[in-house]
Amino acid sequence: MFASIARAARLIFDPGFAGIALRSVLLTLLMFLVGLAGAEILIAQLPVLGNPQINRALALLAPVLFVFLLSVLGAPVAALFGTFFLDRLAGRIEARDYPGASPLPTRFWPAFKVGMHLAAMVLAADLVLLPLDIGLPGLGGFLSLLANGWLLGWEYFELAALRHLPVARADILRKSRGWQVWGGGILIAFLSEIPLLDLIAPLFGTALMVHLFHRILRQETA
Repeated sequence: MFASIARAARLIFDPGFAGIALRSVLLTLLMFLVGLAGAEILIAQLPVLGNPQINRALALLAPVLFVFLLSVLGAPVAALFGTFFLDRLAGRIEARDYPGASPLPTRFWPAFKVGMHLAAMVLAADLVLLPLDIGLPGLGGFLSLLANGWLLGWEYFELAALRHLPVARADILRKSRGWQVWGGGILIAFLSEIPLLDLIAPLFGTALMVHLFHRILRQETA
């Protein structure tokens, strides 16, 4: 897996992938800005909460609260964005590093359903563990990392595998190397929780799982 991590990390500095990276970052920032604007609008529509100063305090605290929510929602965002960027990025990686690979005809909806389902699962896991994150930050954060790592590893690996295999075969291949896939998912989840690095986490996760998939497939068929 470490070889796959190293190859994925080199991708970040590859100028040939700058366009995809830029679109990913801009889309992420746009989503965050729209969310922040929406929060400010909602606060402005609130009735006076006993004292006008309370409303003003909420308006001032909105950016801080929004940044906190983004740190909580980093993994679900990575799960969601993986669905949109994986196919194009995976195609370019495979054309460069795995020229003999023959992807199946594009099947957007099956991959989209997998991505949406797992993004919802990541969000649900984060919400369930949120009380622990607040009450026991160390333990809650660790459990969230493990849960998100498992789910993100599952999603990114299967989305990479679905380019070449049917769903049932992709699932079997993922389970055959579950620890490696989980380890890669934990790294994606970790990057998703760090400001600025969370902007590139979906791209890194895509590259990592594409390389890991081809490595595992080659070992399984050798």
